[in-house]
Amino acid sequence: MKTRNLILPILLLFASLTASAQNLYLAPAPAEDNTFSTDTTANADSLALGIPPALDSALIGYDIYRYAAENNVRVNRTPATDSILKRYITDNPGRTLHGYRIRLFFDNKQSARGESEKAEKLFKEHFPTIPVYRSYMNPYFKVVAGDYRTKSDAMRELGAIKEIFPNAFIIKEYINFPQL
Repeated sequence: MKTRNLILPILLLFASLTASAQNLYLAPAPAEDNTFSTDTTANADSLALGIPPALDSALIGYDIYRYAAENNVRVNRTPATDSILKRYITDNPGRTLHGYRIRLFFDNKQSARGESEKAEKLFKEHFPTIPVYRSYMNPYFKVVAGDYRTKSDAMRELGAIKEIFPNAFIIKEYINFPQL
């Protein structure tokens, strides 16, 4: 009797997995020269890949399409694609994503407000290009710096920051979208 009760859920699970597997997109097999080809005469957006370069957040501030062209990646896109991308960026300036920041100060003493202001000012003097954020979450004053998408990006900056703030450490937090 217990076996009959399990058959229906197992069949439903199998059916849902089969249905979702049919929606998967399988990329075409590469040609003998290890490149993918697409029809370049089509008006729809398309992408032709060579050997993909290693991507990192080092691309922040670069035009991704120019970077792709320099690395033998051909992107065919309509002008509407560029306008939609630019509109998306301008319409969502306040959006955040998961990332990392470096915590410089965290305290709840009576003098914590003044010390957090000093920490923020000192950081801005030594690292003017890195954004710094001071906040108050009852009862703590916090000062954090940077908007790093990966922990390795934050680690690169942490060494220099530890010379001024020896107790600095990396925290996982929501960060602002990097500047494009």
